[in-house]
Amino acid sequence: MAEGERNSDGENTAPSGGIRDALVEQRSRPSLVWIIPIVAALVGAWLTFHTFSQRGPAVTISFETAEGLEAGKTKVKYKDVEIGSVESIELSEDLSHVIVTARLVKTAKGYLRENTRFWVVRAHVSAGRVSGLSTLFSGAYIGVDPAFDGAKRNAFEGLNAAPVVTSDQAGSLFTLRSTEMRSVEIGSPVYFHAIKVGQVASYELDESGQFVTVKVFVEAPHDKRIQRNTQFWNVSGVDMSLSAEGVEIDTVSLTSLLIGGIAFDTPSNLEPGGPVEEGTVFNLYKNRLATREPVLTKGNRFLLEFEQSVGGLVAGAPVQFRGIKIGEVLDVRLVMDVETTTPRIPVLIEIHPELIEFSGQEENTPEERFKIMVARGMRAQLKTGNLLTGQLLVNLDFHPDAPPAEILWSGSVPHMPTVPSPIEELKAGLTQFVKRLSSMPLEQIGVNLNQMLKELSTLSGTFNEEMVPSLIATLKEAESALASADSLIAPGAQASLEFKRLLFELADAAQAIRRLAEQLEQHPESLIQGKKGAGR
Repeated sequence: MAEGERNSDGENTAPSGGIRDALVEQRSRPSLVWIIPIVAALVGAWLTFHTFSQRGPAVTISFETAEGLEAGKTKVKYKDVEIGSVESIELSEDLSHVIVTARLVKTAKGYLRENTRFWVVRAHVSAGRVSGLSTLFSGAYIGVDPAFDGAKRNAFEGLNAAPVVTSDQAGSLFTLRSTEMRSVEIGSPVYFHAIKVGQVASYELDESGQFVTVKVFVEAPHDKRIQRNTQFWNVSGVDMSLSAEGVEIDTVSLTSLLIGGIAFDTPSNLEPGGPVEEGTVFNLYKNRLATREPVLTKGNRFLLEFEQSVGGLVAGAPVQFRGIKIGEVLDVRLVMDVETTTPRIPVLIEIHPELIEFSGQEENTPEERFKIMVARGMRAQLKTGNLLTGQLLVNLDFHPDAPPAEILWSGSVPHMPTVPSPIEELKAGLTQFVKRLSSMPLEQIGVNLNQMLKELSTLSGTFNEEMVPSLIATLKEAESALASADSLIAPGAQASLEFKRLLFELADAAQAIRRLAEQLEQHPESLIQGKKGAGR
């Protein structure tokens, strides 16, 4: 058999001393070596698919600063549960803010709405609340308040501070309007019967700049206590009022003294008015006493002119009629005529007809009623409203002895006639008395008195015995007259009692005049400034 030939069994029959040739055979089944990489590839593909399928949405949030934030470490949390993490932090193109990209869990996709809010939770301590103290150890994180309605979005503008009210809190928001804030801040408490039931959520100026709009959040179920006639008032600081019953001090709590607050209630003398919807607008009164005052519309305005000093009369001073407030002073000015150097002091007042209940002649307008009253003697007069501060007020009353006058309707604002104040009348009377006294010939009176005394002295020298009988008769008649007078002025006689009462009244009048004279001697400026000047 030739070298390299094979036998019937396929074995090499080459000689034992020769080298056999290698044979390569083709197997019909794959090798087990390839199973491992194939399985690894499948597992990797499945893991990749699972990872991407479970991957949540990415959101971008703009903040003013990235303080406390770190890519790859800062977490996104809702109710202290981690729902994502920060992937990157970049500066905006104009360098005005930072853009934070965060990856959230898949279940958060349905809550990324236009009303969703993000903010950075840091340690914060204020007079109203303490929050985020845990971040002192764990670091800052991004808080989220998910929304359930609105359009979907993935780009948000972060808040500068944590919101006072979140979407998971039960309650209602209401809007209050006021001309001033008076120490109320975001987070200030809202009270009902001195119990905290909510807090101030936000405040801002309206477009006109004349009012402040305050949004307050009232927790459930207390938000159902708010009715159409509910009144809100400011309880910041201490409200103190002085009345005939004494000094009244009103404050809710020590917290309201520090950070302010708002209280509300529905007066028992008013009908509740029914429930209201969330967002209803209410007036915010400056204090509880102001809630008792009626809400007035624009009243009738008049100009008054006084020739006396108006020191102590300021804008806001009351206008009264026999002690009842019917309006207020709006403005006090000084107008000087340069040519004649004549000063004028126009005082603008406003009278509210709602505060006056007119009876009779219901068909007349308020202007016609004021015209009739002025024609019958009603005048404006300055009076002292507070003896301690010397503040003045405008008092309206009828003066039958006042000269005839009427309202002048020629200008833009009608002029109402005035009369001097009581102190001015006293000053005018004293001035007239002094003028009359100075015009009397006191020196001539003294000369005449001396001459009369000399003549009496000469007459007494001519007294002789012929005049004695006549004098004795005259004395007897005088004795009889004195006896009659003695019966009249006896202790139990009516004339005696009346005379004693007259003497007491004269003594009181003399004492009052003496006190006035002493007051004027010590403080002559009180004739001009009144009791305020005298008390300085």
